[in-house]
Amino acid sequence: MPMDERKSVFKRGAECGVPMGLYMSTIALLTLFTDKMPVFSLVAIVMLFAGPFFIYRLQRRYFVEENGMTEYAALWMHGILMVLYGALITSAVAYVVLQYVRPGFIYDQMQTAVNAYNAMPQMKEQMGTMLEVMQQAIDQNMLPSPIELVFNMFWFVAFSGSMVSAVTAAFAARRIS
Repeated sequence: MPMDERKSVFKRGAECGVPMGLYMSTIALLTLFTDKMPVFSLVAIVMLFAGPFFIYRLQRRYFVEENGMTEYAALWMHGILMVLYGALITSAVAYVVLQYVRPGFIYDQMQTAVNAYNAMPQMKEQMGTMLEVMQQAIDQNMLPSPIELVFNMFWFVAFSGSMVSAVTAAFAARRIS
């Protein structure tokens, strides 16, 4: 690619945010429907652990397309941006599912956890007041709303993605052979 046609790291990050968003949205959807099909949990976990490799591949492709002329900081920024843009897409998908497709998901998950702990006497003893607090949150309708859960997910993904991108950028910036 000629020098005058180089894309900025911001444009490249936005473009890579789409496949990143699709990848992360798939993980979110698998997680949100694990209670309906338990095998989704295994697939989501495998995809979650493969996430850093996905980030690395996109960063490495950027580095190679730029003929190795991309600095570590630009690769890291590229990773941060693609995770942020991907997290925006994932947040929109997760919100729609939690708000309209599965509006009782948060309540159902919390109630399932409480029932599971109550069914095991040794766990009931260990959980103690935590179990009572969880039941009170259910009873008093104090569970997080879908938008609160989605915002928490967004910020967690943004932070952890920026940390992962820092590591993967170091590997993506290795010499082209």
